[in-house]
Amino acid sequence: LQGKEYELTFDLNAMAELEEKYDTIQNAIVELKKKKLSAVRAFVYACLKSNDETLSEHEVGKLVDINSFVDVEKAITSLMSESIEENELEDQKEKN
Repeated sequence: LQGKEYELTFDLNAMAELEEKYDTIQNAIVELKKKKLSAVRAFVYACLKSNDETLSEHEVGKLVDINSFVDVEKAITSLMSESIEENELEDQKEKN
């Protein structure tokens, strides 16, 4: 983003940030699936804030321009898919 690499981290802190904003993680995902710009910004902010607490949501919004939006959206979708797959694998291991 803007010539700098950032690591998106979907950890407990990111999930808590989204939960505070949307009441539940499921609500946040619903908004993201609707491709709402505010939801994309909130996800990026929550994932970046885990690594850099000095960032504001407004600053994160400035980092994502029209040229990088599609890539950012794909990165979030990929991150969410990986997280869900990992949780499903963990659940299957616990059941066995």
